[in-house]
Amino acid sequence: MEDGVADSGMEMVIECNEALDISLVSDFKVFLQQASGQNSPIVLDASQLVRIDGAGLQLVTAFFQEATESGLSVSWRNPTEALIYAADLTGLKEVLQL
Repeated sequence: MEDGVADSGMEMVIECNEALDISLVSDFKVFLQQASGQNSPIVLDASQLVRIDGAGLQLVTAFFQEATESGLSVSWRNPTEALIYAADLTGLKEVLQL
C-alpha cells in the first residue's frame, strides 16, 4: 500500500509506506501538510515502515514540533522496531513521542 491520507471520522490517518527516505520525503510532506490543514487529530500509521533515514526522521521531527506548536494532536499507530530504533539512535524518541 502506498502512503496516503484517510479521514476516519474523528482523525486523519496517514499510512507510511515501507520506506521513508530522502527519495520519498517530498511526497510524504504533501500528505503531512494536507492532514495538518484539517485541524483534526493526526495518526501516523507506521505498521509497514521498515526503513527510515536521516531525511525521513528530520521531516517527521519537524512535523511533530510544528504540530505541537499549533496545538494539533499527533500520534503513532503501530510504530515498527525500525522506527523506534532510528529514533532512539538519534536521540529523537522523546520528540517523536515514541
